[in-house]
Amino acid sequence: MKPYIVALTDGKGGHETQTKGMITLLNAKGQYEVKWLTVKKVSKLHKWLLQTFFPVLSPQWALGLYLENGVEWQKLSCAYIVSAGGETLLPNALLKKYFHQQEQAVKNVIATSLRGMPASYFDAVFTIDEKYENQKPFIYYPIAPNKQLTFQLEHRVQQAKENLNLTGQKVLSILIGADTKTSKIGTSSEWSDWIQQLAQAYPDWKILLSTSRRTTKAFEQDLKNGLAGNPQLTLTLVNHGQQCDIADYIYAADLLICSPESTSMISEALVSEKKVWIPLFASSALDVELQAYLQQFEQRKWLKQDVNPKGKTDLAEVMKNISPKDHVKVLTKIFEMI
Repeated sequence: MKPYIVALTDGKGGHETQTKGMITLLNAKGQYEVKWLTVKKVSKLHKWLLQTFFPVLSPQWALGLYLENGVEWQKLSCAYIVSAGGETLLPNALLKKYFHQQEQAVKNVIATSLRGMPASYFDAVFTIDEKYENQKPFIYYPIAPNKQLTFQLEHRVQQAKENLNLTGQKVLSILIGADTKTSKIGTSSEWSDWIQQLAQAYPDWKILLSTSRRTTKAFEQDLKNGLAGNPQLTLTLVNHGQQCDIADYIYAADLLICSPESTSMISEALVSEKKVWIPLFASSALDVELQAYLQQFEQRKWLKQDVNPKGKTDLAEVMKNISPKDHVKVLTKIFEMI
């Protein structure tokens, strides 16, 4: 029987996508089974008590606060514990402590800020913060592993185009999120007008557009008003009840346009080795941290930003200036060192 990778989830999609990416890297040879456990949220007081008395408390008792079905996880033969996100931080460390008490040589990996917990509680702490490079147990790379990570990229691209009935077709995928408290992605009319220009300039390309759960209904409605009715465009307006397989949209793309605010969406596109183009309209505004995040990738030519792209529709020129990197190969080497 294969040993297990135990994956912890707090139910948040952004955390799960990172966890799935790390599992793919650790299980590259298919030598492990994967067991997902959902952690319950505990109070701030409980967190403080557990963290303060971590060295002396019983991990089996403490894990009862986080996990159901204790017998299920207690009997596992475990090789790795993997998770991302603050709610999984303490149970990740507690599980390692428990399995070590059972004399199992378990290693644990976390992808999150440590929130005051000692890094020594983990065998590897994944970070995109450059200041931790070469500082064990931290492992650094500017792009986090995520669910788009695959060792069969050519097959996934082919399969995505087959799933979308777009084999042999040039595909432009557009992923639009929403304004945040600190950043603006541009108005719906700026996006709609520019997409219309792209469609007119490249009538032989299929354009796939998807919004996100964060996109407002009003923004989506404006896109629908401006773009609906063109058979060249497929619109997926998430908050209008429409769905698509976003992985297919990413894998099938010959060029992928992303709104700038979603670092997770951009990471998924980059890990898929896609040419990523980010428009910054007249009304767009990015905070300093986001500017730095995007600039480092632009300097490496992993993506291209365009300020006020209205009228800029030369896709060949854009694609010429982007050089996707085999991030999976680099990340595999990094995770082999854990």
